[in-house]
Formats: sequence, C-alpha cells, structure tokens
Amino acid sequence: MYTIGLTGGIGSGKTSVAKWFRSKGVPVLDADAAVHRLFAGDQNMIRLLEREFGTAIVQEGRIDRAVLGGIVFADRGARTRLEKIVHPLVLQALRGEQAVLRDAGEKLCVWDIPLLFEMVAPVPFGEVWVVWVPEEIQMQRVRQRNRLDDSEIKARLDAQLPLAKKRELADTVIDNSGHWQDTAAQLEQQWERLRRVIYQPSSGE
Repeated sequence: MYTIGLTGGIGSGKTSVAKWFRSKGVPVLDADAAVHRLFAGDQNMIRLLEREFGTAIVQEGRIDRAVLGGIVFADRGARTRLEKIVHPLVLQALRGEQAVLRDAGEKLCVWDIPLLFEMVAPVPFGEVWVVWVPEEIQMQRVRQRNRLDDSEIKARLDAQLPLAKKRELADTVIDNSGHWQDTAAQLEQQWERLRRVIYQPSSGE
C-alpha cells in the first residue's frame, strides 16, 4: 500500500485537502480523530495522562481537552511530555487502521497528521505533502475562524514547526494561499501523477 503523509499548519487548509482526497475515494486516516477517540475512552492513555498532569484533566472518565490544552500551551516542557505519551499511541491506532485497509485491498491511503514532522516516532511514507500558506495568511484565517487574539494565535503557531520549514522538508507542496480553484488545479495535477504511479500498473485505469 502506498502512503502519503499530509500535514500543514493551523489555518493552512490541510483539512480541505484531506476532504478533497476523500472525494476521490481515498481513505484518510485522521490523527486528530484518533486522539479524540483515545481521550474519550482509552483507559491506558487516560491513566498515563492523569499520572503525568493530575486528576483535573479527567472529567467524567475522559480527558478534558480544554484543561489539558491550558497546561501544555503555556509550558513547552509539558507539551513535550504530552507528545511522548500521545504520539506512540496515536501511531499504533493509525497503523491498525491502515492494516485493515491494506487487507481490504486498498492501494493508497493518506495519513492526516498536523504534527507529522514533530512526531516522537516518525513514520516512513511514500511521500509527504505540505499544505502551505504564508504566516500572515495563517494568522488572518485563524483570527477569522477561531476568534483568537494575536498572542493566542502566536502561541499555537509556536507549538508547531514553522510552515516555511515544513515546506523545505516536503516532497510535494500545495500552495493554498490563493483561491480554492488554484489549489484544486494543483491537486488534480498531482492526482494524475498518483494514478499513473499507483493505479495504472495493476488496474489499467
């Protein structure tokens, strides 16, 4: 199975690109969704996080993301400790999802991972895509969408590797700084390449 690691930054439009892949019938493994599921019911993760950050982060048997976020966004060391616990368990969950897809005969899947380059245990992908916009557009979009002030936005940007650096590390860069039609044209061009590489040799499409 061929795998694409899809990443970006807050406000870059990665979610829109993931939706585009789904519109093509490509399975997308969502790291954020996996975190939500684990926070809601994985007793091993809940126990580890409660031991590390205290009982206040657990409400009604699940991790309270707002309380936990208030701790880790204010403390880089706490964020590092969180990632060391969460990342391996998320990767384990996504590998399990991929194995099911592989056994079902899927030829391609996308891993949607906001912190792909920051992961404690990196994953080998066939290629890595970065959805890129300039930082000023990131801030503008987040300001409009999340109603955060600039200091709050900066704190979230500082919690991620800068998009400029991610762009340097990418195999494919999708520039989402303009109209969606321009982004879609880039995606369709890459889709034709993927069809030739992945599907045509065996299916003749």
